[in-house]
Amino acid sequence: MIRLIPFILLSVISLSAVYAVEPDVTVLDNGLTVITQELHYAPVVASVISYRVGSRNECGDILGMSHFCEHLMFKGTADMPKSRFWQIVQRDGGSANAFTSNDVTCYYLLLPSARLVDALLIESDRIVNCTIDSAEVVSERNVVHEERRMRSIDSPDGALWEALAELAFDEHPYGNPVIGYDDNILGYNHNNARSYYETYYCPSNAVLTFVGDFDTEELLQQVEQYFGSIPSGEVPLESIPLEPSQTEARYVEIEHASNLPRFVMAFHTVDGAHPDNPALSMIASYLSGGRSSRLEQLLVETNLVYSAGAWNDGGIDPGMFNIYVTMNPPEDSDVTMEEIQEIIWRELDEIAENGIPEETLEEQKNRYRAREILGNASPIGQAIDYSLSTTMFGNPLHGTAQLELIEQLTPADISKTASNYFRRDGLNLAVLVPSGGMGISSDGEREELPTDVTEPSSINYEGLEIPEDFLTLPETSIADGVQEFELANGLDLLIKEDHTFPVVSISFAVPMGSLMHSSELSGLTSVTTEIMLKGTEDLDYIEFHKRLEMEGSYLRFSSGMEYSSGSITLLSEDVEIAFKTISDLLFRPAFRESDFETVMIEHYTNLEASAERSFSVAYDSLMAITVSSPSDYRSPSEASLGRITLNAVTAYYETCCRPEGTVITVVGDIDPETVLRLTEEFFEGWDNPLQSLPELDIPEFSTAPGDTIVSFMPGRVQAVVLIARNAPGSEMPDYPAFSIMNRILGRGIGSRLGHSVRDEQGLAYGVGSWSSTLDSSGVFTAYLSTLADYIPQATSSVIHEMERISTENVRDIELLLAKANVVGAQAFSGMSYAGQASRFTGLHVKGKPLDWDLTYLGEVLELTPDDLREAASTYFISGEWFVSIAGGLQEEEALSE
Repeated sequence: MIRLIPFILLSVISLSAVYAVEPDVTVLDNGLTVITQELHYAPVVASVISYRVGSRNECGDILGMSHFCEHLMFKGTADMPKSRFWQIVQRDGGSANAFTSNDVTCYYLLLPSARLVDALLIESDRIVNCTIDSAEVVSERNVVHEERRMRSIDSPDGALWEALAELAFDEHPYGNPVIGYDDNILGYNHNNARSYYETYYCPSNAVLTFVGDFDTEELLQQVEQYFGSIPSGEVPLESIPLEPSQTEARYVEIEHASNLPRFVMAFHTVDGAHPDNPALSMIASYLSGGRSSRLEQLLVETNLVYSAGAWNDGGIDPGMFNIYVTMNPPEDSDVTMEEIQEIIWRELDEIAENGIPEETLEEQKNRYRAREILGNASPIGQAIDYSLSTTMFGNPLHGTAQLELIEQLTPADISKTASNYFRRDGLNLAVLVPSGGMGISSDGEREELPTDVTEPSSINYEGLEIPEDFLTLPETSIADGVQEFELANGLDLLIKEDHTFPVVSISFAVPMGSLMHSSELSGLTSVTTEIMLKGTEDLDYIEFHKRLEMEGSYLRFSSGMEYSSGSITLLSEDVEIAFKTISDLLFRPAFRESDFETVMIEHYTNLEASAERSFSVAYDSLMAITVSSPSDYRSPSEASLGRITLNAVTAYYETCCRPEGTVITVVGDIDPETVLRLTEEFFEGWDNPLQSLPELDIPEFSTAPGDTIVSFMPGRVQAVVLIARNAPGSEMPDYPAFSIMNRILGRGIGSRLGHSVRDEQGLAYGVGSWSSTLDSSGVFTAYLSTLADYIPQATSSVIHEMERISTENVRDIELLLAKANVVGAQAFSGMSYAGQASRFTGLHVKGKPLDWDLTYLGEVLELTPDDLREAASTYFISGEWFVSIAGGLQEEEALSE
């Protein structure tokens, strides 16, 4: 084993805060690169393993195989059956996922530090022992085929990106979709999948990274124990074809069953290690970095387009610089795509001629520097960054190295880079023309649901151990150490001090929710929050947001049913800017007529954008049939938006947005005295209105014996099915039992729904369930996304599992596993400052004690299988399901089911 410690950190004073401690790099004798960094502020460890294999390594008839192998890596080994992976992660209270890109395949686990050995066991086993069973290959290729339909065919954005890649690359495999084409996916078999897996999944082609609460010396000994004997592997030398130079502009136009026109302007650039990459990254940040960016100023805030963004690929091989624009609905727009493209060209020409103005460039550098720190202020963020940087560029601190080069950029450097790459003969222009795809609901006539279902095999729990200490109530809460204050005007302040990162997260909530106004004005809260984000009398929209964005941060603020909430995460040295911004937002918004018009255009366009998405169409329809009366239906519509006036907005704001009922939570690298001083300085002048706060108008769930509604979306091949019933509120006695029942039923791939519908039958890429709750009521929803032809069997399978869990007790091992999951997950509640701040704010506005987590855990640990069955049977009434289906199905077929 070769030990390299420490990895040399760039000696730039201005960058010293990016990584407070350098990572250690170790290389085992078999070639496995291991990166470690200790962080002891939370009992959590992030484990990431990345392999240098992606779509760039594919050719011929195996396109998409990297992504397919990613799926197969969760299908088990001889010693760890396919369900065992998820059972271990669930038992530990952890989380796991993976992704595949053009360049790499990456797997990550987030576990309590006491259970780090499970990450070693899992990754050392599946790097070499995946079974890749023929039956599993068949089942999973159906799932991947569903994923392709959803992401690349039904999605207008996915379809456009695929068209662009095919246009821009003649030779290089970056022109192929990461997921592959239909013919590729349907041609996967045991032999070609195993051959690909055995070629690229080996220690010499992997980087294993750990960041979190562990002892490095002890961990490295364990890594050697688990991975040291695995053969190195022989990965073939890369032979990636070079892309010929582009000599003339290229154009492609596609038609899609959607509502909003879109286009991408793309230019061939360089790889992520090229000296020009930092300048291209800076140009992308200048054009598209937040609400104060150039494209926002030129196109979005002027109502010329719905959205716009820019980024540079920066991968292993030369990629593209992309400018993506989504237009407003054609019937509501006076500008053409050609006119928007000309505006963009003028901006690119200006950058090519003069660069970015020096003062602005310095602001952008500061912003980029802060974003680098903020993006790595958690174990999982650092671990993924180290792992990908090493896998792709051989340097765990590649991002820091890029930042050093960015610090040296001049306007002349920016000008030269822009001139080299933003040429008219180098343009790749992909355009999407919408053909319309808004869902049209059926007449609401009750339909009989299909009843055929394939009975899945039971989940195998044999050999799964759940030690007693996994079921022990923690002695401490993440709320320990929180200080609470109340200002004279009634504003509540919560503070938790921690100095692990030079970062502060602020969460806030105000008593302004959509249940406080009439459903006749649905959308009013959202319109109000968006206008509040438009600035003050002294600061216009751009200036208002620029203060934060030049420090690498940004302001979130959005509406909810009971309150509106927001957040800011930024460097602790800039905390005063955050307080100034929040105080301006909450009690000094301008409410200009021009801002109102802009926001209303955005909301009308939001309706068009939502109508492109099967899930949004299905969900809106579901909400319409599950409420007891039309007055309880609160989704925005053209009619409700049409009733909203600026006077209604200001009156609503003046009534609801007040210090009484408002809470601000600050977590991170601060001292409480400073926070209290700033809060008093910026908020003591905020007065409460004379009128009382409106009461919440809680919608009642329908008393009808179920209902079914179908929304037809021509041109789609996928469909979304949502199945709903009423559920208990969070203050009701059966809430703990119902929530744990829901975990067993539909929480993740390892749940009953995941096992039955996705894993065993291969009927859906996405399936599961969730419950949304108020204090006294809730709504349970099961969901699945599937091929339209699979709707009958997939829907029946979901309903079958819901009926089974309401009539039969769950197995003891299932309940123990769910309990262990809730206990283990407690470790992650303190993992990020932003997560802690948001949690404390949410508990406080709901009137719950901040250590409510321990109260809930105590109730969960007392539950029995009878409790879960009784909770499910109270709400799951056989045959009384509320079902909403939306997507690519034929009307006559749907009505005949």
